Amino acid sequence: MKNWANKIKKNFSHRSQSDLGRACDFDLEKLAKQLAVEGKATQAAENELPAQTSTSPDGAEREIQSYFENKMAAINHLVNAGLCLRNTSIADTNLQDERALISNHTEHSKLAVKSLMAREFRLLKQLKQELDAIQQEFDAFQSNHKLSRTAHYPDSQILYFALILLFWLLESVGNGYFFAEGSELGLLGGIGQAVIIAAINISVAFFMMGWLFRYKNHRSWGKKIAAYMGFLIYFPCVVGFNLLVAHYRDYFALQPEEAGVLAVQRFIATPWQLAEFNSWILFFMGLLFAIFALIDGYKRDDAYPSYGKLHRRLQVVHEEYDEQRDEVVTQIEEVRQDFLIKLEEMKHMVLLKHTRLVHLVEDKQVFVAEYEQGMANFHAAGNALIYRYRDINRRFRQQPAPVYFEQDWQSVNSFTLRGGHDDIAVVEQQKQLFSDFPQYCQQRANEIEKLYVSFFQQLQLIDPDFKQISISPD
Repeated sequence: MKNWANKIKKNFSHRSQSDLGRACDFDLEKLAKQLAVEGKATQAAENELPAQTSTSPDGAEREIQSYFENKMAAINHLVNAGLCLRNTSIADTNLQDERALISNHTEHSKLAVKSLMAREFRLLKQLKQELDAIQQEFDAFQSNHKLSRTAHYPDSQILYFALILLFWLLESVGNGYFFAEGSELGLLGGIGQAVIIAAINISVAFFMMGWLFRYKNHRSWGKKIAAYMGFLIYFPCVVGFNLLVAHYRDYFALQPEEAGVLAVQRFIATPWQLAEFNSWILFFMGLLFAIFALIDGYKRDDAYPSYGKLHRRLQVVHEEYDEQRDEVVTQIEEVRQDFLIKLEEMKHMVLLKHTRLVHLVEDKQVFVAEYEQGMANFHAAGNALIYRYRDINRRFRQQPAPVYFEQDWQSVNSFTLRGGHDDIAVVEQQKQLFSDFPQYCQQRANEIEKLYVSFFQQLQLIDPDFKQISISPD
């Protein structure tokens, strides 16, 4: 009896206190008192029970057996429920799922790249054809006109238009001041007429003569001569226009109703005869603003006719093409980088999942071993209490004990362990998947890299001058 008790205590001294461990834990001495083993054994012995001829345990022994049978049944139920959860977790920890996810992600990324290539390359080809056509036109223009320099023109024409508006405003105010004497509304009325005069004076100089005078730089002598002739015609015209305005101002102050007719008559008869000094100021001011407007209109574009306009067309299409091409390259690179990042995340997830699988299997093995140890301990404890009962009974009885007192107790119930297999096949299969996983990932990455290289090869067929900047994944 003492050997049985020592064996139970030794086994339980090394047990961890898990849920199962706590369920299997007991104090043999307290249990003996709880079941009144000593008292029942003494009482039965005084009555010479069980009889010498008995072949089956008496009520006291059956009570001990029933206690441990119930305990073992409860532990068996608890362990089967725990094994069901553990087997479900092990089954769910399958690296084949990650392979399927990577395969789906690869196909999705490949489809995104192919779709992008099919959609964007059409637009790129159209833009490249347009760019090449304008480049050929620009090269032919340079060749035909013997131009080796690049076009020179301001980045923005806003300043030049702002200047011309300023000239118009200043001339309008100046003219309005001089016309105010003959207007019933004073300065405000004078400006109303002066705005139209200033607009004619400045707009002709800025828009027409500024454009025409550039033809003095043309390689064609005919156009050069036409430019100079146009200037020779314009100069007396602008002088005459401003003189006529000055004559109009003379009469406007005295006879506003007939100022126009009288001004024309005197301009034809004696063009340089002005009555007032203010009229001469008005004349020179108009002439000066016309010269300023002509210079401003001349400088707002390249000195060679049409060269700046053609160069701007080339720059606009070139920028549009470069922007579209760089956008496509960026999108392709984003798809590639996104794929590689997710691939690395899945590699890390597989490592964690494989580690979790190993821990789950080890935990299950420990759980099963703990159960088996617990069942063995319950069986040993039951025999220990039964032999204690029998020893006390034998000590106090007069007649010899029954023969079965020498036999160990064996549980009549069969406690089945469902799902207690060792999972060696599962671990080996997942271990093989884990070992093959880096190579599998590299194969999927190679598929994307192949498309990536194909994209740049096709791009260079469209744009041979394009230089790929390789970005290696981290």
